Amino acid sequence: MFLATYQETGAYVAIKYLNATLRRDTEFMDRFRSDTHRLVEIDDPHVVRLYEYVETSSRAAVVTELVDGVSLRTLLAEHGRTGPEAALTVTKSALLALAAAHEKGVPHRDVQPGNILVQADGTGKLGDFGVVVHAEEPGVPAGTPAYMSPELWTQERAGPPADVYAAACVLFEAVAGHPPYRAQDVPALRDLHLVEPVPLEVAPPALRDLLRRGLAKDPAARFASAREFAAELEEAANTGYGLDWEKRGRRHLAEQATVLALRFPLAATGPEPARAPNRLPPQLWVAGAAVAATVIAILMSGGGMPAGPGTILMPPPQVQTEPAPTPSPRPITTPPKRTTAPPPPPSTSPPPLPTVRQGGTSGPRPGVRTVGIVRWSGRAGTITVAANGTATVRLRITYTRRDGEEGAARTVRRETRTLRGSTTYTARVTHAPGRVRCGERAYAGILVMTEPAALNGPQVREAALDGPACPAPEPAPTPTPSATPTTAAPAPTDSALVGQPSVR
Repeated sequence: MFLATYQETGAYVAIKYLNATLRRDTEFMDRFRSDTHRLVEIDDPHVVRLYEYVETSSRAAVVTELVDGVSLRTLLAEHGRTGPEAALTVTKSALLALAAAHEKGVPHRDVQPGNILVQADGTGKLGDFGVVVHAEEPGVPAGTPAYMSPELWTQERAGPPADVYAAACVLFEAVAGHPPYRAQDVPALRDLHLVEPVPLEVAPPALRDLLRRGLAKDPAARFASAREFAAELEEAANTGYGLDWEKRGRRHLAEQATVLALRFPLAATGPEPARAPNRLPPQLWVAGAAVAATVIAILMSGGGMPAGPGTILMPPPQVQTEPAPTPSPRPITTPPKRTTAPPPPPSTSPPPLPTVRQGGTSGPRPGVRTVGIVRWSGRAGTITVAANGTATVRLRITYTRRDGEEGAARTVRRETRTLRGSTTYTARVTHAPGRVRCGERAYAGILVMTEPAALNGPQVREAALDGPACPAPEPAPTPTPSATPTTAAPAPTDSALVGQPSVR
């Protein structure tokens, strides 16, 4: 996946190329082309927006909204589980996304934590509709086995009921820390999905009825739709956890996501995107001139850090099947097939992207160009903010600490500041990171975000703090020789006591 900007608007987008396995699958490609015509029409806050699908003779790519966050899979790998309220919150988001797609006639086909993205404010979005993982074993349908419904296993029948089942698997995993069924191999996992009762005993009581229905073996026994599942989920959550459950759940998701802010797509971009050369490589001519002129450098694979801002990302070299017939070859030999939605409008605050209302015009939206951290020592530093106007900017600051190189980061303090009346701000911050034990090292971190979101995304810094040197161990005392040695009297022996008169 690649991060880019629309040349016309400057809005961030993500470009994902379909791999060769998918492109060789004629059935998949025919279905995916059909689905994209409907997917570009979906404009829902819980769905990762699809802007464009482009296909040439040798490549196929989708251009989507960029979601600045981490996948639920990454979040669970880091934290183990989310807790019941957070699990209900993220599942509700996924169900509402499914409802929006199902009502357009598009099933997802591979609902799983890797396709659910959690943003810094705790909101979730579901993406990758229709992009299904192909199984490596013969006789196994496409999809992710741990989340595949019984009818998908036996009849390869993907559709809304299978999506509902997969969403229930996600709810189970988010609250329990693992999917409902686990096995050593795929055939054994298949059997568990087909016949094994749902292990409800590991779930909180308030969620058991939801999981019982969502994971029913018979599709007719499940919720009739994703929207019905979402409504029942909300009712169960209100009853079990109170009316503020979603607010608390979103806050908890935000806490878990912000600890991973270094893995956000925009976390390491510079304040100004690097300009690409005038002549881009053919692999980046995705949709004529619509996407690419300012390509930024983030390779979002496995949460790894990018090589650095300003790098132009190059997809794998394209294999030329025919020599160019003329001295002036064209990069695309056949006109690309394109399915498009309206391009993202100008945005200084991704995500979400601003929209223009019908029947009116929209001026520049107030936003934040950059936020930066200067001279962070672990105990003090300076935050700089550059805004487009004088509208109110909320500055959210989170302080973290981790002990040792392999320690997990934990949040130790938060603060919020309100900035208004200027276009540039400088804020001094101080922090008491706590004591570091002798001979050890800790890392004091600071995460800074703004509302509206800064164009360069959340900023994170860490500083090493060394504990004092441990005192040298005191030497063991050595005995002092006496000037006049003394001789201890020998202890009496048994023989010396025999026959001695007793004294009364």
